[in-house]
Amino acid sequence: MHKKALELMLFKGLNDRPPKMEYPTSVEFVQHNPSLINTWLGDKRPLNTLEIGELFAGIERNAIGLILLMGLIQVTKDKEIKNYLLKGKKLCENQLESFDRLLKENDNFIGFPTTMEVTNSIVSPFSERLIMFFIGSTNQVGVSTLGNALSITMRKDLATTWSLFIVDVMKYGGEGFKILVERGWMEQPPQPIDRKEFYKS
Repeated sequence: MHKKALELMLFKGLNDRPPKMEYPTSVEFVQHNPSLINTWLGDKRPLNTLEIGELFAGIERNAIGLILLMGLIQVTKDKEIKNYLLKGKKLCENQLESFDRLLKENDNFIGFPTTMEVTNSIVSPFSERLIMFFIGSTNQVGVSTLGNALSITMRKDLATTWSLFIVDVMKYGGEGFKILVERGWMEQPPQPIDRKEFYKS
């Protein structure tokens, strides 16, 4: 099913293609062993394939997130939750702009349509509780994927970018968690036995 969907998207020109590079004709090895300080504080080098891949994946994820948030903002009636979703939209836009700029600086260009994916409906298919739970789950995935991107980069500007966005996403997730708790929507995860209570009796 995934293959058929991908083929249809390619046929209709709807599939986003990642940046391309020349296929290597030979194996190359690193000729020097830079110190950690030089790696972080030295001159910028061109992006490698792993870094380009993470930037493209970040753009893909945030484009999907932006479309989702645009739709949810449009149908949400609760003012507090709408304001929270608007903050998430701004966070997505900041990441998209940052990742796109880094790719363009490396002469890799991509484009993606977003607004065409959102209809003019104002009827919410989901409750505010489910919306908040879903956004919280996507925040968790966002921190994980940004952490993975940070772990493979060796350029100081990229490492700084990933680190700052991790902080932003965690802060945004914390605000959402507060809303869930205040409204009594946050279920307590299963807890282990508190044996200290037994020791007191």
